[in-house]
Amino acid sequence: MNGLPLVKQGKVRNVYDAGDGKLVLESTDRLSAFDIVLADTIPYKGEVLNGLSAHHLQMTQTGGIHTHYIRKSDDRGMLVYKLDMIPVEIIVRSYLYGSAWDRYGRGEFDLPKGTEPRKGAKFPYTVVEFTTKLEASDRPIDTDEILRNGWMTRAELGHVIEIAKYVHDIVAEGAARDGILLADEKMEFGRNPELANVPILGDELGTPDSARFWDALLYAENFEAGRDQPSYDKQFVRDHLLHERGWDKQRPAPGTRLTEPLLTREVVAKTSEKYLEARERIIGGYNSIGAVLR
Repeated sequence: MNGLPLVKQGKVRNVYDAGDGKLVLESTDRLSAFDIVLADTIPYKGEVLNGLSAHHLQMTQTGGIHTHYIRKSDDRGMLVYKLDMIPVEIIVRSYLYGSAWDRYGRGEFDLPKGTEPRKGAKFPYTVVEFTTKLEASDRPIDTDEILRNGWMTRAELGHVIEIAKYVHDIVAEGAARDGILLADEKMEFGRNPELANVPILGDELGTPDSARFWDALLYAENFEAGRDQPSYDKQFVRDHLLHERGWDKQRPAPGTRLTEPLLTREVVAKTSEKYLEARERIIGGYNSIGAVLR
């Protein structure tokens, strides 16, 4: 990107050294599913991720929260402060869905008191969980493991939980104004003593890759009928891989980078439309680009 040295190529983002303690995060059209990087790409996905993440990081900063965000560098890139990232993902949930629902069915997730034991039920209060970050496949962990490994101190952990809940509220309130429910989202934190003496928010925020967004008008009807909630993300891809490619029975190992495309043109187009629609609903800019796909 503009001749900057490449520091790291992640599943979806490329990281470049911008000098002076700063990085450029480039969001690409690459796609991962089930911790596997596909060879297929999704048109406009990088622009959507970058735009939504910048939008929500700016909202968060306006709310008084420290983040690594400085500014967008272009449609797919943002300039950020370099952080020493903590190898833990924070999952903030408002609804019983996704892996929480699956684990509940296996007896591995305790429902908050007062929660209706049905898929898609709203929690009476926000739930915060943690998963590993450095392993090929994310694994739920508890606070004892975080403290035992020295990933955070007890004071840092308390701070991160408090901030994660507050950030979730900020994103959820913004989405609600656009008729969208924020079911859950993941966050990452890192350290930079020159910016703050506590962990600060890094990576992405409030994108279809890191958050589960639902249409607020459709939620109650689908919930009462026991149907899955349509979300603004890559669910078309997951469904295709599970039901058409046989990944429900056998799939590549986590961390694999595929070299051959697997998706149909229809799945790619529908997924791109969902990402673009998420941006349209939250910050606008969908119609002109969406027309290109049609």
